[in-house]
Amino acid sequence: MVQNVVRFFTKIDYLLRETLLGLRRGGWMNWAAVSTVAVLLFLFGASLQISWQLENVLGQLGSQLEISVYLDENTVGESMQSRLLLVEGVASAKLIPKEDAWQNLMKDLGKTDLSQATQQLGGNPLVDEFKVRAVSSDRVPDIAKRISGLKGVNEVWYTNEVVERIGQLRRAVSNSSVAIVAIFTVIAIAVITTTIRLIVLARRREIEVMQLVGATSTWIYFPFVLQGVVFGVAGAGTAYLMLMLSLNLLGETIMNQPELIKSLALGLTTDLRVQFLLPAILAIFGAMIGVVGSLLAVRRFSFN
Repeated sequence: MVQNVVRFFTKIDYLLRETLLGLRRGGWMNWAAVSTVAVLLFLFGASLQISWQLENVLGQLGSQLEISVYLDENTVGESMQSRLLLVEGVASAKLIPKEDAWQNLMKDLGKTDLSQATQQLGGNPLVDEFKVRAVSSDRVPDIAKRISGLKGVNEVWYTNEVVERIGQLRRAVSNSSVAIVAIFTVIAIAVITTTIRLIVLARRREIEVMQLVGATSTWIYFPFVLQGVVFGVAGAGTAYLMLMLSLNLLGETIMNQPELIKSLALGLTTDLRVQFLLPAILAIFGAMIGVVGSLLAVRRFSFN
């Protein structure tokens, strides 16, 4: 048992020393690899932040966006409220009786004598109305369609242009981000591959000695894979620091901007996903890029 533990820590010590030795041999190419990965992950992280914030905005608009439901003349509003609340995706349904709607309309028109206006029109021409709110913006069109099919509903109306535009913007950001990230991913892998390959060439004589003493290919490969992981994680850390610095600068810049813009930036800085999930995603993505780049480099050499 003790021998196994000693052997395990001996292997770990060897791998760490070999990894550090390879990093020292890399020289300035190490910085090229880390900086390329950092640029890639900065763009990737920024696109994630924008996508998350647009998602938050859509969620907020969804909870605030009201669907106006106008009932038939002979339909009593109180009888419809429970039916509306049963529609999937409905968060609330507020009844506005036609008497209240008529009174508000007369006030908006500057009319003070309600009875005279009612007599001139032969009665109250309005109908009972519901203001329905959805649990999310994505559900609004489907909810409106379901409500319009209910018996006793005359008309359903809602404004969805802003929501649709934000949704289009989110999709455009996602599509463009995928293309940019894909291009920079290829570039980052190519730079890491080149860096690891140069390190392998610089240590070619040592590798030949290891082969002669019976070292396996896996034992030879692993320190180079660890070097790739170091490049990826270091790039992820650099990218995250750049993102946080950008957020702080953005927060200082928009202090005098309208409340809507300030709330959007505040949402980015207070989003728990930015604080906890984003660095984990960047580290994992960076490590994967490093592993792929290092494997592509070492497989070009024969250690048999």
